Amino acid sequence: MLQLLLVDDERSVVETLAETIPWEECGIGTVHEALSGATALEMMENHAIDIVITDIRMPGMSGIELITAIHDRWPHVHSILLSGYAEFEYAKQAIVNQSFDYLLKPVSDEDLIDSVKRLVQRIQEKWEEAASYQKALYTFQENLPLLRSTLLNELLTGKSFTAVALADKLKLLELPYTEGEQLGMLVIRMEEHLSDMAGQDLALIEYAICNIVSEVMQTDFHIWHTRDAHDYIVILASVRQDSKLFPGKLDHAKALLEQYAAQIQTNVQLYLKGAISVLVGSWGQFPHQIRASYEHAVMSMRKRMGQGKGLFVTASDEPACEPVHSIRSLYEPPTLISLLEAGRFDDVEKKLAHIFEELLRSSENYDIAEHMIEVYHVLAGAFSYIIHKNGKQLSSILPSESYRYFQAPSYTTAQQLLDWSIRTLQYIREDSEQELKDNHSTIVRSVKSFVDRHLAEDVSLPAIAEHVHLHPVYLSKVYKAETGEALTAYVYRLRMEKAAFYLRTTTAKVFEVAELVGYNNTAYFIRVFKKFYDVTPQEYRDSLPS
Repeated sequence: MLQLLLVDDERSVVETLAETIPWEECGIGTVHEALSGATALEMMENHAIDIVITDIRMPGMSGIELITAIHDRWPHVHSILLSGYAEFEYAKQAIVNQSFDYLLKPVSDEDLIDSVKRLVQRIQEKWEEAASYQKALYTFQENLPLLRSTLLNELLTGKSFTAVALADKLKLLELPYTEGEQLGMLVIRMEEHLSDMAGQDLALIEYAICNIVSEVMQTDFHIWHTRDAHDYIVILASVRQDSKLFPGKLDHAKALLEQYAAQIQTNVQLYLKGAISVLVGSWGQFPHQIRASYEHAVMSMRKRMGQGKGLFVTASDEPACEPVHSIRSLYEPPTLISLLEAGRFDDVEKKLAHIFEELLRSSENYDIAEHMIEVYHVLAGAFSYIIHKNGKQLSSILPSESYRYFQAPSYTTAQQLLDWSIRTLQYIREDSEQELKDNHSTIVRSVKSFVDRHLAEDVSLPAIAEHVHLHPVYLSKVYKAETGEALTAYVYRLRMEKAAFYLRTTTAKVFEVAELVGYNNTAYFIRVFKKFYDVTPQEYRDSLPS
């Protein structure tokens, strides 16, 4: 939905338009209000305005000057001019400043609605054109290296894809890898002055190193690279079909990859004047063994290379042993903490199910008791973190039997630990939902109190939003969700009901009643009152029993 800005030096005009026009039916999601050109420009700075409807004759900055300034700074913004002066000069200036339409005041609702709908349609057509296939394809090609790098990072960190989804991604990114194919891995650590560079310079060094890798290996291998969270360059290598190594001869390919790795290390030192350490990892089947190969390589970098410089290690040098594995799903993205922070409680529950499935599978090879300790501490840490981040204590959210688990865990089976996890999650979820509900109710009460107290003053959406310290768009959504009524509709209805009350219970003149409910322009007040009650204020008063 688009955002629209109404500009007029008469408050009653902008508020009447904001309240009486069915903006959502026109394709407008948020309506902002400004009483001067200067205020309008300030609002343009802070909001993503799409359409400006402005009066021409205003003190200070005129509407023509306003749309000229807007066109210079925000050329994508469209404008509609309103004026009570049917002069050709104004129309000409509107055309010069590329205003979409020029309407004479007093403008009828029908004419304004028609103009806005036509403009919204034009904007939508423009965006549809911008999202055309050719432009999307161009953008895709521009970002292809980044998209390839991102996919590899996701595979290295354990993100899973269905076979069909992964095959589609590989085809889209023009990556010649197939399920079950044997791939080699290189891990490169930048050192000396190479690692001292930050930001863009480090990216350029990565680019230069990968060019060297490509130059050395491209005859025999397809290469796919990324930079991981440790700033290591990770490279997957698969044998090209047109290589002399194809088909088969995996042992020859492994030996050749090690030779190429040594040559890359030498060339980086020679041409980039900096050292790198290189680890030639174990080969594995794509994609299922890639993560394990990567984790083993990173562990080897840490254990065997340490702080040494210019080192070269191969998988064939590794001692044969079977390490104890951690429960990987505990650490796979999205993590428990990130899901809890986002309030994605259903996904947290699914995550817990995956964790305990893996825990039970691990019991086939290892002592499950140690893995339960690992699972408990990660879960307890994540639950404690989110409760404390919400500004509360564990004891204020959890009943005593669940709270005791944090002080002295008493589980003996995986099922008991899972049951505690699900219960704790439910308590956190209920507290979060209640807090959100209470917060929204408080917002609605505050809004209604403010509107009731300031009905004769400024009760525009921006003024109300400022009072409750919320963004106007968010406030509108919260109010509508809680009450079922749009905030602008509530203000309009309250003004009309108050006006009717004053007409029934006082002898105030119509223009005085108009001012009491926030309308400085009596003609506008009469118009909106009649639209609400189907009679004018005077007719309403005359119809009352004497």
